[in-house]
Amino acid sequence: MGAEKITNEQIAEIFKELGAILELKGENPFKARAYYNAARVIEKLPVPMEEMINSGEIVRIKGIGEAVIKKSKVLIETGQLPYYEKLKSSIPPGLLEMLKIPGLGPRKVRKLWQELGITNIGELEYACDVNRLVSLEGFGLKTQQKVLEGIKFLKKYSDKHFISDGIAESELIASVLQEFPKALQMHVVGSVRRRCEIIGEIEVLVAIECELRSELLNFIKEAFSGADVKEKDENIVFRSPGGIPVVIHLVDKGSFIPALFYFTGSDSHVRMIEKLLIDKGYRFVKNAILGKTGRVNLNSEADIYALVDLPFIPPELREGRDELELAGSGEISELVKMGDIKGCFHIHSNYSDGINSVEEMVIRARELGYSFISISDHSKSAFYANGLDEARLEQQWKEIDEMNEKYPDFRVFKSIESDILVDGSLDYKDRVLEKFDFVIASVHSRFALSASEQTERVLRAIRNPFVKMLAHPTGRLLLARKGYEIDLERVLREIAKLDKVVEINASPHRLDLDWRWGKLVRELNVKIAINPDAHNVDDISDVEYGVYVARKAGIPGRNILNTWSVEKLEAFFRKKE
Repeated sequence: MGAEKITNEQIAEIFKELGAILELKGENPFKARAYYNAARVIEKLPVPMEEMINSGEIVRIKGIGEAVIKKSKVLIETGQLPYYEKLKSSIPPGLLEMLKIPGLGPRKVRKLWQELGITNIGELEYACDVNRLVSLEGFGLKTQQKVLEGIKFLKKYSDKHFISDGIAESELIASVLQEFPKALQMHVVGSVRRRCEIIGEIEVLVAIECELRSELLNFIKEAFSGADVKEKDENIVFRSPGGIPVVIHLVDKGSFIPALFYFTGSDSHVRMIEKLLIDKGYRFVKNAILGKTGRVNLNSEADIYALVDLPFIPPELREGRDELELAGSGEISELVKMGDIKGCFHIHSNYSDGINSVEEMVIRARELGYSFISISDHSKSAFYANGLDEARLEQQWKEIDEMNEKYPDFRVFKSIESDILVDGSLDYKDRVLEKFDFVIASVHSRFALSASEQTERVLRAIRNPFVKMLAHPTGRLLLARKGYEIDLERVLREIAKLDKVVEINASPHRLDLDWRWGKLVRELNVKIAINPDAHNVDDISDVEYGVYVARKAGIPGRNILNTWSVEKLEAFFRKKE
């Protein structure tokens, strides 16, 4: 495969590291902050940085100065940045790895380096074990314990990847395999097919004649040159261009359907179905299902489920939990699909920390076939995100009115993502809140409160008559930060009682509400909104990942606001307690 162009995300990551290195070295904090700001802007740009530089549009983007543009041009043209490489080589390489530990920022890592000589995670873990951090100014026993917990978290999720990356990389691999000149059957399997929020590897099942396997191996070696492609048992293994481990399972063509079921998993689900098959007089092996008269002919996975009197169970549900109960209830046919989505909520514009204008968000949503969105920028306490004060709200509402007039077949709801303050109150007075079509409440601060304090804080917020929706209910960031302590069952029960809505935040970095709460959500009949938390036009498409979460949770489409008509939504939002 040819050399790939550097992406906005890769450019942004380099500027983030530049800012961090400057802080680690104790240099000009304003310069570091400029790099951080530039990184935030670049990763949200709606088009490739290269295009914006070539067109001259980049000079109009706030937060990107001349020095950043020059460095970006070098990166784009050469794939390297000598200034970055030189700066990076001036510090121990392990310091940047230490920054991945939740709760450790550049200032604390610098202190550990300068005062204790700690230069990597292994040294830091040992220092914690022997209580070296306890007497260090600005740390103490509690901080030391949090650092140890952070190291444990990091180890647990090393070599883990977001489902969004897994899907993108698996589609790339599948497209390459489709170019193989000889006939083969192929399907992505494993955790990517089940749409798990975090994946460890990409698995692809390939059915191919035995005599063609060595030819396929050579084809993959050529296609992914430099990826250390090799055979391992009955598999071909390598790393994808994005660095994700890949396992290609090879089977003969007659084994494709049972192997598709087996390798899709999960192990728990396979065991559940295997037990039912045994009860029906069948025997399941990895590549076949055997009956009394021999191998059972299978044309699809649905044939496997039919043997045990079950409807086809979608891959997202196959986690060995309550999917058999769902299948028996007939609810599987009611699961939401992307085609059911009529619009989405929780969209940020350039009024707060979004990149695009309100109209640009509207245009993209219309291109996706949607009939509504809500503009839900940050409230005034969110100074870190350019939150809106009352005067700017009035300005935005005027623009939204203009959009609703300009696009009569499309509805833009006036909303806000209001910070929940530490006492559970919201960011505006009721006289302001009542002017929104609806209010989204969310926690963005004081994550360290006790479970009881955090729960009471959130409960008070959702009891506000103007609040309709709770966003990212645990505050987790996948692979970076676990959620805050909260009695989520109690919160969900209150949301159901008040006929309010909980968000499935569809950002692949959040996917919060977690799908494992699905059974309780169904029992309580909780209403759900699948929200992209979009900060640029491309983010609106993240709704797809939220749909996967809703399907894994077994939530019927009728309980998901995104499937409702504009008229039904208007009536629901008008209802106040």
